[in-house]
Amino acid sequence: MASTERIDLMASESSKNEPKSVKAPLGGIVVVIVLAAVFAVWTGMRIVSATKAQQAVAAKRDQEAARTQAEMNAPKQVRVAAPVQQTWQPAVEFDGTLAAMQSAGLGFKVGGRISALRVHVGDAVKAGALLATLDATEAAAQLRAAEAQTRAADVQLKVAQDDEHRTTQMVASGSIAEAAGVQSTQKSALATAQLDAARAQAALAQVTLSNHSLLAPFAGTVTKVPDGIGAVVAPGAMQFEIVDVRSLKLKSTVSESDADLLAKGAAVEIETPSGSVTGVLSAVLSSVDQSTRRVPVEAVVDNKDGKLRSGSFVRARVEGGSPISVLKLPQTVLRPGSQDEIFTVDGDALRSHHVILAVDKDGSLLVRGGLTANARVLLSPSAEAKEGDHVVVQAP
Repeated sequence: MASTERIDLMASESSKNEPKSVKAPLGGIVVVIVLAAVFAVWTGMRIVSATKAQQAVAAKRDQEAARTQAEMNAPKQVRVAAPVQQTWQPAVEFDGTLAAMQSAGLGFKVGGRISALRVHVGDAVKAGALLATLDATEAAAQLRAAEAQTRAADVQLKVAQDDEHRTTQMVASGSIAEAAGVQSTQKSALATAQLDAARAQAALAQVTLSNHSLLAPFAGTVTKVPDGIGAVVAPGAMQFEIVDVRSLKLKSTVSESDADLLAKGAAVEIETPSGSVTGVLSAVLSSVDQSTRRVPVEAVVDNKDGKLRSGSFVRARVEGGSPISVLKLPQTVLRPGSQDEIFTVDGDALRSHHVILAVDKDGSLLVRGGLTANARVLLSPSAEAKEGDHVVVQAP
């Protein structure tokens, strides 16, 4: 009986220790479902709102693009100017640098040691003036040896000629054979050749000795000399420099159209730091420089008073020919970045013109080619303007 009770007690305790099944509350599940539905609705509304916003931005962008395109396609309003016809005395202005009429870098033809300097920088020298000498001890000795050989050859020739004279007489009298006469004649000819060779050698030695002295090839001013005597110089190395600035040469270039206005011999007015001087146009070349597409010109300027300096940068002006008819326009008609391109308005479109022009003293343009008097010239063109652009001319 007791055992039965223990068994029941153990069974009862075992049943207490078994886990109980958990049941999910129905209210929590409903809340979760509702929240999910609300989130889904909110997300959909946000998507719809974002889509509408994107569509509005795209529509606005399309409207602005259409407006911009319409503005681009619409004719631009512009102002024009009418050319003023007047008479102009042709004149060509150009810049250039004055250069010495003659200049030369000088050196000895032979090498050697400088023994004497006869000039200094800044000295004025005449043609043929002695500038410097080299040590000529060896050259002088060679000359004396050559002269001695010449004298010896001369004596040998006289002996040979005397022998030839006597032999010729003996051959004529029949005293000796004719062959002896031929031999004496050949000896005389050989002595003559030897004398000629000796004289040539002496002349060469004389030239070599003279090459130890350096002379001025023309009158001018010395601008370079060696630092002092004693230096050994190589043949041909430039040691001295002489420039002739009694006359100066102005070299420059002009455009092909301006070259047509110039003539050789025309007066050239040159503005220098020392004042205005007048020169003469000495050359207008008939060829065009391939690199610059401009025509080289030269002018000669008298500088006997020495007021002008070689190397000075100057501006020159040349008047040429008779007065001609030109069209005057404001400088603002030039296309930015161009030196000769302007636009005219033909109907409602732009036309490009490359004109031949000069600049007046007040800065206005004087057009002498490439434009008609009744043209409507565009004022202040933009750098982007091009042939065929549609425009509308504003009322004056």
